[in-house]
Amino acid sequence: MLRERRESVLLDLDGLTFIDVSGVRLVVAAAEDSRRDGWTFAVTHGSRHVRRVFVLLGLDMHLPYDSPVTPRTGSRTTRTCQSPGA
Repeated sequence: MLRERRESVLLDLDGLTFIDVSGVRLVVAAAEDSRRDGWTFAVTHGSRHVRRVFVLLGLDMHLPYDSPVTPRTGSRTTRTCQSPGA
């Protein structure tokens, strides 16, 4: 559905206190789909617990994180991500 609409998606993980393998797979699949199909996808850095899961799995450097608001411009940008196999 998002593929056809080409909408930007920001997945807010900040309120999560737990994420299991199904949730991790969903995030990784969405990131891969967005790169392949040309739509914008980003995630927030998430709670401490969620960040730890991504770090332990080695995914933290491969997800398209939404950057914090920049003080000078107030704009939001997204960081370019790399595929886990790259």
